Amino acid sequence: MFWLGGQPATEGMRAMAERGRTAPLDLDVAAAIATGNARAVLSGSDLGRSPGMVTLDFEVAVTHPLVTLVTMVAPGPDWFIGVSGLPLMAKGQWLDSLSVPLYPWDAGTDSGATYKAEDIRTLPAEPIRRLLGFPVAVAGAVPPLGTLTFTRQR
Repeated sequence: MFWLGGQPATEGMRAMAERGRTAPLDLDVAAAIATGNARAVLSGSDLGRSPGMVTLDFEVAVTHPLVTLVTMVAPGPDWFIGVSGLPLMAKGQWLDSLSVPLYPWDAGTDSGATYKAEDIRTLPAEPIRRLLGFPVAVAGAVPPLGTLTFTRQR
């Protein structure tokens, strides 16, 4: 896991959430790979426009059955969607498919409150938290901004 709600964002997560940068988050993953705590850096293409879809093929291993994926919400101050430490196995077996709704998160590093807010660095940074209410709520509830679907290829 490279991020967790209630915990502070790493510099890599800040750069990803604020600017969509893969570095230095990719260096964090590379360090975890070097210590055996991760298997691979996964990087997909940009969505381009919404609605849209990105496909990413990757190999999994029993030694590393969890996946962490993130992408920034743009425009936005430091908002992102993703999963952290999501298990792709259940009861020792690979899941054939898994769909996960992606709700928006705030990295706690920029105090902007709207999609097009100016950069306002949050000092000290706040913990990562789910975005609730304005401006992401629709009729009082926050809908998912997307869906992440895993399909096992044999």
